[in-house]
Amino acid sequence: MTTPQSKIAIVGAGVFGLSTALHLAKRGYKDVTVFDYQPYHENAYNPDQGCDSASADVNKVYRCSYGNEIEYQDLAFSGLKIWKEWNEEIAKSRPEDLPKGLTPKDQLLFLNGFLKLASSSELSEYDIQSLKALEKAGLREYQHVLLDEQDLKRLEEKELKDPSSHWKRKIESLNKPPGGDGKPLNGFIDTTAGFTYADKACTWARHLAEKSGVKFILGPETGKFDELIIEQNEETKEKFVKGLRTVDGKEHFVDVVVVAGGGWTPGIVPEVENLLETTAGSVVTIQLPKDRPDLWDKFSPEKFPVWAYGFTGAVSPEFGGIYGFPRTPEGKIKIGYRGRKWTNFQTQPKTGKRLSVPITKYTDVKATNLPKKAIDNIKIVIAQFFPELKEIGITDTRMCWYTDSIDNSFVIDYVPSLSSYSNGKGLFVASGGSGHGFKFLPVLGEHIVNQLEGKKDQFTNLWKWRSRSFKADEKVNGLEEGELSSRNLINLELATENDWKWAKEHPEAALESVNFQSLKVSA
Repeated sequence: MTTPQSKIAIVGAGVFGLSTALHLAKRGYKDVTVFDYQPYHENAYNPDQGCDSASADVNKVYRCSYGNEIEYQDLAFSGLKIWKEWNEEIAKSRPEDLPKGLTPKDQLLFLNGFLKLASSSELSEYDIQSLKALEKAGLREYQHVLLDEQDLKRLEEKELKDPSSHWKRKIESLNKPPGGDGKPLNGFIDTTAGFTYADKACTWARHLAEKSGVKFILGPETGKFDELIIEQNEETKEKFVKGLRTVDGKEHFVDVVVVAGGGWTPGIVPEVENLLETTAGSVVTIQLPKDRPDLWDKFSPEKFPVWAYGFTGAVSPEFGGIYGFPRTPEGKIKIGYRGRKWTNFQTQPKTGKRLSVPITKYTDVKATNLPKKAIDNIKIVIAQFFPELKEIGITDTRMCWYTDSIDNSFVIDYVPSLSSYSNGKGLFVASGGSGHGFKFLPVLGEHIVNQLEGKKDQFTNLWKWRSRSFKADEKVNGLEEGELSSRNLINLELATENDWKWAKEHPEAALESVNFQSLKVSA
């Protein structure tokens, strides 16, 4: 296991890699280097400037409601204090002391509430579990069920004490049609939740790591991973990783290589094939016109919540799992869809394996649009909840690639077949964010380092290596479907820009016409 004298290389400067680097430095490690092909020191994680990792995004949900997954509830709350401290530290900084992409006016965390809407008048089992877990933790006073008079009365009292919270307006900001049972939609608003400005948070974390002595090698040649350097013990036949090679041909010898490559992880470490799979969520953007101050006001972070419809944790209805955010300072409204997550199976040139790998606007083979099914489902929800946005239409799309694990929990551990515990060397994976990892940026690395050092805590056993084979009919977060499923992009009809607009002669289906139970899929 590692010690502060160990030499560590981290592949990937997203949330997993940055948090690991921060906490290695905090624990006294002096020789830590982060590699990434993106020049993040120049583009500040801006997704409009060539960045295509899941972490390089405009915003991410910050929530602590997690059904019966108490560990993730606890982990989210444990980072809240640090998020707030980072906000205060940035606000007190001089502009010249901040990295490119940040100003003293920027916030990393904005607690404007999270409005979770069920698909009917009944709360989902996931929502019920979340409320029970939060009540057990003594936090139930911060959640307010929409069809509960007492809960709404408590919310009114909160707004009277703080009129700037606009809680009533946030609940009413979504035009809520009848649900699948023809009755008013239920749900709850969580006043402990909100969103993070993801690109700015990554920029800040990289800045802190660099100040703490972490080295960053960034760029399309010097920072881009090429292959692992593997050595075999002639006596024991034991193999272990002793470094990595970048595309410029340079070899970097270290004690441990930590692969935190997000959606690129399975391509780097094919040993995870029965444990992790690269999948894409669907994201659309609606750019508000500058001549519509009414919309800029309505969708402002101060008056509009983070929201989700039909989200039931790891398994959501195919027509559910849709979520969105307030506008950005530039007037962009981001809406995402996770009811069905896509794969892109390709033959890997060095191993010959068929694995799902990212395809984005910036990869050699480019993604030009989303599957039409995603666009259609998002448009139905927009038309019902925000009919005033139909006249604008969708203005951009993006596939957000991450790694799903077999059970939606992270994979943070040594790769058994490529690590030599006797020599304290090897390959370590920190991945499997499964679309919900970003909120843990301030604290995730503490537990990653514990796993590196062989120390036990609340999370290390949950995240240990657990690769296994599974039966054909076993549901393991979609990994059981393989490349022949309807999730693989090659089998799907892709949308065109014409699909981004609303055709008056083809009105969208109403929410009440959807049979949600029949649409449930493993997602």
